Amino acid sequence: MSAVSLIRYALVFLAVAIGVALIVGVLNAQVDSALGSSAQLMVPAMIGAVVEGQQFARREKRRPKGAEAWNFTWAATGIAVVLNVALAYGGGQWLPEFGKLAVAAPGSRQFLILLGLYAGGYLICNRVFLGIAAGNQLSLMRSKGEIE
Repeated sequence: MSAVSLIRYALVFLAVAIGVALIVGVLNAQVDSALGSSAQLMVPAMIGAVVEGQQFARREKRRPKGAEAWNFTWAATGIAVVLNVALAYGGGQWLPEFGKLAVAAPGSRQFLILLGLYAGGYLICNRVFLGIAAGNQLSLMRSKGEIE
C-alpha cells in the first residue's frame, strides 16, 4: 500500500466521519432525541478499508498478501486514532457530535483505556474489511471477465 492509499484512507475517514456527524445532528434536531453511538466511530474505518481493499484489487488484480495487509492495517489504525482524537477534542466547536466523543481528559487513565479500545476496534475493522473488499472486488472483476 502506498502513501496515496493512506491519504485516500484519511480523506474517506474524514468525509464519512463528518457526514455521519451531520446526519446524526440533523436527526437529533428533527426528532428531538439523542441518537449516536460509539458505532459511528467505527463506520469511517470500515468504509475507508473497503475503499482501499477495492482499489488494491483493481490495481494489483489480487488480494493483499499478509505483510501488505498488516502494514496497511497498522498505518490506517494509527491514522484513524489520530483523526478520532483530533475530531473529538478539536472538532466539537464545529460539530457538537464530535464534542460528545471527548468523554475523558487527555492523558488520563480513562482516556488511555478508551484510546486502546478504539485502536483495537480500528485494527480489527481495517484488517477484516480490507480483505473482504479485495475479495469481493476480485469476484466482481472475474464475473465481468476482467481477470481470470
